[in-house]
This record gives sequence, structure tokens and C-alpha cells, in this order.
Amino acid sequence: MSALLRRTPVFAASLLALALAGCQTPRTEPGTQIPAQTKAAVADRQSAIALLNRARELAAPERDKVQLQAAAILYTLGDNATASQAASQIDAQNLTDTEYARYARVYGELLMQEDDFFQAQDLVSAPRLEQSWYQIPADTALPLRNLRADLWSLMGNIDSGINERQRIAAIARDDDSINANNNGLWQLLTQLPSSELRQRGDEALSADMRAWYQLALLGRDTQADISTQLAALSRWRQRWPNHTAVSHPPQALQLLEQLATQRAQNVALLLPLSGPLGSAGRAIRDGFMAAYYSALDAGAPTPEVQIYDTGTARPFEETYQMAVNNGAQSIVGPLDKDKVANLLATEKLPVPTLALNYGDSGRLTDDLVQFGLAIEDEARQVAQQAYRLGHRQAMILAPESNWGQRGVEAFTEEWNRLGGSISLSQNYRESTNFSQLVSDALLIPESKNRERELRSKLATGLKFTPRRRGDVDMLFLLAQPQQARQIKPMLSFFYAGELPVFSTSQVFAGNVDRQRDRDINGVRFTALPWLFEDDNQTKQNIVKQVSPAPAFARLYALGADAFRLYPRLPMLRQFPNQQVYGLTGALSLTADGRVVREQTWAKIDNGAPVPITTVEESRHPLMQDESAAAH
Repeated sequence: MSALLRRTPVFAASLLALALAGCQTPRTEPGTQIPAQTKAAVADRQSAIALLNRARELAAPERDKVQLQAAAILYTLGDNATASQAASQIDAQNLTDTEYARYARVYGELLMQEDDFFQAQDLVSAPRLEQSWYQIPADTALPLRNLRADLWSLMGNIDSGINERQRIAAIARDDDSINANNNGLWQLLTQLPSSELRQRGDEALSADMRAWYQLALLGRDTQADISTQLAALSRWRQRWPNHTAVSHPPQALQLLEQLATQRAQNVALLLPLSGPLGSAGRAIRDGFMAAYYSALDAGAPTPEVQIYDTGTARPFEETYQMAVNNGAQSIVGPLDKDKVANLLATEKLPVPTLALNYGDSGRLTDDLVQFGLAIEDEARQVAQQAYRLGHRQAMILAPESNWGQRGVEAFTEEWNRLGGSISLSQNYRESTNFSQLVSDALLIPESKNRERELRSKLATGLKFTPRRRGDVDMLFLLAQPQQARQIKPMLSFFYAGELPVFSTSQVFAGNVDRQRDRDINGVRFTALPWLFEDDNQTKQNIVKQVSPAPAFARLYALGADAFRLYPRLPMLRQFPNQQVYGLTGALSLTADGRVVREQTWAKIDNGAPVPITTVEESRHPLMQDESAAAH
């Protein structure tokens, strides 16, 4: 077993009890009224102290059972640090299967909150659980299975999460449990590309899951218009009247009727159609209108759209006021960062506005939302995913460009917040010698210098293989395709072919080129869902009408998502955990009105991008050794 799961000496339990005793609630002044909840908490803490004192006087297995009771009470009280210490002293081998399930739930929750994701995963997926589920009472199994499903979802293991949610559905009985499970399953399913949902729906052996896949596909395919989605949902309900999602619909679907009544009837689109940003503005406009015509072709109610060019000499404030005077109930735009700053500086906007870029701050009002293709979102997502997969020591290679440095800053901030360390952060230019860059970053010259020193000191022959630096377990590579194709092969050449490489969507050119992209095989990157949504009607309309160059595809996707996003902003404000699944990512809203994009995870396999739906084995070797020891 791992060190954390072994039983510690009895005196440790004694010290823990003493520490708890020192944390008791201080005496109140005579006559002071103590709230009933506070009295209960004090009583519970005293009960935990008594249990720990008792545990140190007992022999196994009773000691471990009593220790578990104390840890569970402390966890309920929110004293995670002390609860974790108590749980870590339990010898799990001395627990019955039902007791182990309780222990795995409590300790697993604590480990997950401490970001020890892999240890939590080992704990809640222990072989003894798989062999004893039918003996474990439902009220004990349900919270543990919920923890397992949340853990799989958090780590990006969509398939395991779906399977666990199916098992929960078989034992959930009360409305709250069923609603929570249906919401969790919905969030997992809607992360899958439409083509994947369609294929799984066709192949599903279970009628219940076939209905779920169709419902999730409905959420994916018809988000271009709320009325169309409502009509499709009504047809789905008629086909599956006894399905659990009819009696207990996911929260996002419950809001559709409310949103349909709040939709703006007159929308103004403020974009630079001329000037330096004209090409970008026109691409966004065309994406917006493609989504508009997709809704119109489907027979859905559509707003009147008026388009204004912000690339002219006219002051932006005049253009904005002109749109308001012409009856706009909602405004989409501007794109220019300085114009977004103007809106942020305005005390109160006359109509709800969805800006298509980010200023330097948020806005704690409901009149302005900022939405764009920020590299910062992707960089933070890379940090979170790499950390969840067990990596702790990062190396960064990034261009000196503005976008590259913004990506480095966002990754570094998030990585440090999580608790990771950065061994090296190195910039490069277009003219950089990439062989030298990678060699120096991996400290290969130092390794060769050691070889020369050894040869000079030893009279006998010496077999020596240079070694790369050992204080790195992942690489965050910010690069365009042409740079990535040169950097990735250099890793293998300099003895780091096994080093996991994470990147952002910029690493893939947008067109499948198996011959050239074999050089970046294995790179994991955050991909725009646009990449895998070939069946999406809006994307088909865009491709058919304008055949966008890959470099502009993301701008068309931004425009299409702006059309589907603006009427759903009230939902995102009311329910911050909800997401809108678009062509640019899963979109959520922060309290200060900034849209955060969570993109699909993909990797290059045999020269082509494929979506990742399961957790890959990419732990640090030390973590793998500890996991093996625990079993």
C-alpha cells in the first residue's frame, strides 16, 4: 500500500486528538445565545475528538473503524485538513467492503480537493470495489459512484464518466439524485462531437442510451435557434415519453421556454468591414449570418439584423448610438480592442451588448459581455489538464510574438496557482535554430560536457549516452504548425521522445495533411469543436458559400457562436455552471461578464487530429511507482 494508506503509529492518533482538542470553540460570555447550528457543530467536533481518543486505545480492526467515523464527521464539518490526516492513518485492509466504500468516498473527496487526482482515482476504482458493489447498500454506493463520475469528468475521461452515470441511474431513487445524475450525464454527452454522438446513437444497444445520445445531438445540432431547439425537443419527448430526461430534464433544457420569450427582435451587428481589421470583421459577419440563415431555413423565428461598419472614420460612439436609435434591442460587437475599452469606460449601456473581444477588465453589470478567441483561455486549459494528468514540472517553448507571450503568462499564472513548477521558459524567433533551441533547453550540451570530463579522467573505454534534463515531465509548446513540425522531431533526436507535449489550437493548420503532420504525432492540443463538426449545418453553409481558409475558420466560428450566444446570456448569468456548446468551444460566463471557452481535447495520430475521450496514461513515473505499490 502507498504511504498515505498505511496505518501510522498509535501516537499519531493521539497527537491528532490533542490538536483537535486545541481547536474547540472558545467559551462564550454568560448570557450569550448560541445558535442551534453552532451547538450541533460543537457537539459533532467533540464527538470526533472522543472517537479519536478512543481509537488510540483500540487494536485493529476496531481502531480503523472508529478512525473512519471520526474522519467522516470532520469531513462533514468542513475540516478537510484534519479529516485528511485522520483518514490517512486508516489501514483500509481492516475495513469491510461497505466500510471501505465509505472510506473511499470521504478520503477520495479530500484527495480530489487537494488536487491528488490520480491517488483519488486509484482509491475509488480499487479492485475490491468492483467485486463487491452488489453487497454495498445503495445509500453508501450512490455518493461514491457520484464521486467517481465527477472525477472521470474532471480528468476528461468522458467514456468512464458516461458508464458511471449509467450505473448511478440504476440506483438513484429520489428526485434530487436523479436530477443531479441527469445533469451530469448531459454535460458529459454534450462534450462529444456531433458525429460521435450520431454514431454512438446508431450503435447503442440500450434504448435508454440511444435516446440520451439523440437528446445530446439535439443540443449540439440545433443551438443556432432556441425555437428550433424547442421544436426538436418536443418531438424527442413524443418519441421517448417514459425517458428519465422527460420527467427529470437537464437544467439547460428547462430554461429554453423562458429564453424564447426574452429573445431580442432587433439585433445590430457592429463590425469593422473596412480598414485594417476589415477581413476579420467580414469573416465574423459571414459566420453570424450563416447561423442566421441556418435558423431561417429551418423555419425558426429570426430577429431583424442591421449591420454597421465600425472601420470608417465615424466615431464609434456615434455608430453605437445610431444602432440604438434605429431600434436595436441587442448589440453584437465591436471587434476592436480599443472600442471594447470605450464600452467598459461607459457607466451604463442602453442595451445589452456582446463585445467580440476582451478589454483589460470585466464589468459587474448585466449590460456588457466580452467574448473572443483569447489564447489565455486555451493556455489555462492546458495547465489544468496537464496538472490533472499528474504532471508537475513544466518546460515552455513559445514565440516572442504578442500572442505567444500572452499564452505563456496565462499558463504560468495558472500552473503556479495549481502548485506546479516551471523548470524552463524559453522564447524563440522565426530565425531560431530549432535544433540548438531544443538541445539547449534539454541541457544536452551539459550532458556531453560531463562525458568529455569522464573520458579525460578514465583510462578505460567509456560507453556513454547523453541524457536530457530530468526536472521536466511535460512540455507546453506554443507554436504555429511550421514551427511545431521542426521542434517536435528534435525532442526524439535529443533523447526526449517520451516527453508529453501539450499545445493550443494554433499547432494544427486546419487542413489534414498526414504527410507533414506526422512530425507532430502525439501532440495533445485544445481544438476548436469546429474541427470535428463537419455535420453542423451552419459550418456546411459557411464552407459551401465561402470556403474559408483555415486561418479564418476560427473567425467564422466566432461569428456563428455569437449568433447562438447572445439570446442565451440570461441563462448563463442565472446559472454560472451552465455552458453553451458552440463551434468555438463550451462557453460559460464569469461573474464579471467574460465568456470563457473550454475547447475539445485532441491529439495528432498518424498525421491527423482525433478527439480524446478517455484519459491517457501519462503520469509522472514516480506516481506510477506509487500507484503500483498501493496495489
